[in-house]
Amino acid sequence: MKKKERSASEKRDRLLGMITASPAAILLCIFTVYPVIYLIYRSLFSGSLISAKKEFVGFDNYTEIFADETFHKVLANTVIYTVLFVGLTMVLAILIAVWLNGSRQKRLNNMVEACIFTPHVISMVSVSIVFLWLMEPDTGFFNMILTRLGLEKYPFLSSPSTAMISLVLVMVWKSVGYYVLLVMAALQTVPVSIYEAAELDNTSKIRTFFKITLPMISPTILFTSVVASIASFKIFDAVNVMTQGGPVDSTNTLVYYIYAYAFRYGKPGIACAAGVVLLILVCIMTYVQFGVSRNKVHYQ
Repeated sequence: MKKKERSASEKRDRLLGMITASPAAILLCIFTVYPVIYLIYRSLFSGSLISAKKEFVGFDNYTEIFADETFHKVLANTVIYTVLFVGLTMVLAILIAVWLNGSRQKRLNNMVEACIFTPHVISMVSVSIVFLWLMEPDTGFFNMILTRLGLEKYPFLSSPSTAMISLVLVMVWKSVGYYVLLVMAALQTVPVSIYEAAELDNTSKIRTFFKITLPMISPTILFTSVVASIASFKIFDAVNVMTQGGPVDSTNTLVYYIYAYAFRYGKPGIACAAGVVLLILVCIMTYVQFGVSRNKVHYQ
């Protein structure tokens, strides 16, 4: 009798769980699964945005983009941008968060937190317009300062050799505050007793940082690095406003390439094929990050 009652209770719990989760599952299918399936399906057809007619071409769109030298450069630019952005952002976020967490000057902490987080809530288009003026090669504010100091003008966004790093620095400036807050939240969960024990053993601050702090916040570092990597693959606004992929495709990234083929050249099939490549790259990168970090991340 008890077994029957337990079995009926378990069935009710399962049914309740399914009913509770079904709205989220439906929304996930509508806004995530279906778009991905349609993206793959549409990449197998040619056509235009102004006509409903489309022709099945199989993998010809993929053949075309992989034969395109511009696409090769776009892939390289995207990887370079991701590595630079994630690397600089995570290093700065960890260093600033550790400094703020160890500082006892609350007023200074509040001021620094406000200064570094404010750019995150400002529109990316607004930030891009401001830095486009600041980095203007002839009359920009930065070059005006360099000229006053007797130094040569820096090309910033006007040279293929400097445009990418200039773009990365702008994005790091805008984004680092968000990741600082995430790392600080993780630092505040580390038990103080561990640091007190390290002090009793006369452990240096550098050793404490690498042997205690980093391992204890490694899950948050992994999470933030994955989020930052995915965000870096989606960069569009800054490129569209500041460089339009130039000069000489030096800042042309995968998302901007997709946009150009879809809305400038009127080739949605090519754009969808590039979108599938982007999806695969994000999946591979996320898998690699979790795989590499498996032995480095400590959840207890």
